[in-house]
Parts: sequence; C-alpha cells; structure tokens
Amino acid sequence: MQQPSAATPSAAAAYAKVEKMDAEEARHIKAQYLIHKVLEEATTSASARPPRRPPALARARARIGVRLKKLRLAIRGVRARARRAVWRHLRSLRRLVARGGPGSSVKPAPGSSS
Repeated sequence: MQQPSAATPSAAAAYAKVEKMDAEEARHIKAQYLIHKVLEEATTSASARPPRRPPALARARARIGVRLKKLRLAIRGVRARARRAVWRHLRSLRRLVARGGPGSSVKPAPGSSS
C-alpha cells in the first residue's frame, strides 16, 4: 500500500502537524472563555429577571411562610406524640402477653422469673 504523495488529490486530506500550545497560553485562553461565558450569563439573566413585587406582597408571602413552618412543626410534634403513645401501648401489650396477664389462662413457663 502506497502513501499519498503531495501531487495526488488525497494528499490534502492528510493530517497536518499542529503546533502545540504551551500550558500558560492554554490557561489564558480557557480563562478568557470562562470570563466571557460568565459575563454573557449575567447579561441574559439580568434581562430575563421578573419585575419586582410590591413590598406588601413580599411581607404577606413571608407571613405565609412562617405559618407553613409553624404548621409543619406542629404536625411533626403530633406525629411524635402519636408514635410514642402507640409504642407505649405495644410495650404494655408485650408485657401482658409475656407474663400471662391478669385473668389469663396462659401460665408462665416453669423456671421463669415472675
């Protein structure tokens, strides 16, 4: 198989040797690109920003947020108390079953400490 010579048309498709960039120049180009990208994003986000709301609406929104937070905390407290009550109930049931309970026909196992 022959390599294409400079006179043949396929020689133009051959890869040319690319000069390597030094590390400092590469960092400089990358920094320029990042700066340009950040500035472009800042200009597009500033123009797409929604109009400011009146202060009264902002205060109402803050009050609603506070009320939702209080409601969430109250619900969490109720759930915790309910969980503790159920756990206490199950614990007492376990004790009754394990000891045979008052009036139970189940007798404790011989040699058990009760």
